[in-house]
Amino acid sequence: MKTPRPVLALIAVALVIAACGGEATSPTPVETPLSSAAVAPSDSPVSAAAAECDGLVDLDLDAVTAITAELVTSGTQNDLPEFCRVAVTVDPAINIEVWLPTDTYNDRFQAIGGGGYAGSISYDGMAEALRNGYATASTDTGHAGEEFDGSFALAADGTSDMALIEDFASRSLIELTDVSRALVDAFYGEVADYSYWNGCSTGGRQGLALAQRLPEGYDGILAGAPAINWDRFIPALLWPQIVMDEELGRAIGGCKLAAATAAAVDACDGIDGVSDRVVDDPRQCDFDPGSLVGADTPCGEFTDADAAVIQAIWDGPRTADGDFLWYGLARGTPLVALADSEPFPIGLDHHRLWVKQDPSFDWHTLGYAGFEDAFRTSQELFHDVIATDDPDLAPFRDAGGKLLMWHGWYDEIIFPEGSIDYYERVVETLGDPGNVAEFARLFMVPGVYHCGGGPGPAEFDAFGALVEWVETGRKPDTIAASGIGASGEAFTRPLCAYPSVATYDGAGDPQQAASFNCTSD
Repeated sequence: MKTPRPVLALIAVALVIAACGGEATSPTPVETPLSSAAVAPSDSPVSAAAAECDGLVDLDLDAVTAITAELVTSGTQNDLPEFCRVAVTVDPAINIEVWLPTDTYNDRFQAIGGGGYAGSISYDGMAEALRNGYATASTDTGHAGEEFDGSFALAADGTSDMALIEDFASRSLIELTDVSRALVDAFYGEVADYSYWNGCSTGGRQGLALAQRLPEGYDGILAGAPAINWDRFIPALLWPQIVMDEELGRAIGGCKLAAATAAAVDACDGIDGVSDRVVDDPRQCDFDPGSLVGADTPCGEFTDADAAVIQAIWDGPRTADGDFLWYGLARGTPLVALADSEPFPIGLDHHRLWVKQDPSFDWHTLGYAGFEDAFRTSQELFHDVIATDDPDLAPFRDAGGKLLMWHGWYDEIIFPEGSIDYYERVVETLGDPGNVAEFARLFMVPGVYHCGGGPGPAEFDAFGALVEWVETGRKPDTIAASGIGASGEAFTRPLCAYPSVATYDGAGDPQQAASFNCTSD
């Protein structure tokens, strides 16, 4: 096992690292589950490790304005092993934490992604990585706030703060990678044998941003439900509200949304050969909500306008001429997350603060034409900085990286066909599906919600599959998954690499993965 190098060697390393612009000061405290952690006193048996840890503050790191380090021997999460906790601030306000295990290090590094608009360190993910022996890191991406709060993007003068948006979109991720690499090298005497990115939602987008902008940064990237296509999918979050306001003048009743979802599942459940209350590939489902018109529900009679609203939510945003803008929710997905009485916060903040740059903006004034204009404006303003949809992954491939993407078909926040769209554009750009499959694979997961949960096979180890791929070369054609069905019975199922889907063989036990084959028919 690698051990920390002496303090004098740490100082020597500092001489060959680019100096920062000024004297370091203590970083701004951040909320942490380790606030009551015990730090080793100078006369304790672990004082040598504490000295090694403390020595990290002597490193000069480019653009770093503050750095602290302490040896944590216990904490409120008492199952954490001993580790050196390093807190770094990169100019102007990118907070990064790097945790370096002392005795349990597995010679690997795992960075943890954030969610929503970020605004905080992903401590829970870091703790899990630490328990598994990884050196680990996370960043607040350059601003402090709740994950649904997009106000950081609006400067005091009422214009977009493009510097903070860029920090959020990509610069913080590159700084995290560079800072972590330097600290791992200094503490253990050499860089990690393997480096991984692990993220879902915004964390998935962050992983793809690194594959596109820092292709040599990671050996393996796990990108779950990635929030790519940001400039289009984020404004599309408001589409259900626009449709309901235009067609009904109010929100549609929740029981009508549930009735439409249940009817779509009834109609399309058996397409994969087994009835399990999950539509495995919703693109094959063409259920028409118009067939429900006249049906009685606890919310009243199902009307033509109700059917039009639900069809529009499934179709996704369209122009006044009916041209495609972006994808909609897949049939079978719970609709209430986006078709609630109030808009989804991230989509609302994007329109108010990012596009209109007006905190008092009333989305009710948009209508169809205003929505289309706002959608186009979002593309014009933010595509280059945060779309994260560059399909040319040749540099990442050539650097030896492996990318594993996954997306739940019942994702109620990030439209799953956006991930398919991106993967297919990667294939088109590089010109050969077989070549792409050598370094990048996508798994569409039936019946799974945003980043997990749902009636489908929601339990699976995508990160483990990525590590095995990187370190042994074994390509993940399938990933073993399990779940609890609508009847409460446990089942297993293979997840198939896109474009294949799991199809029942018609003979075996439908609760067992062995009864399914991956087919691309």
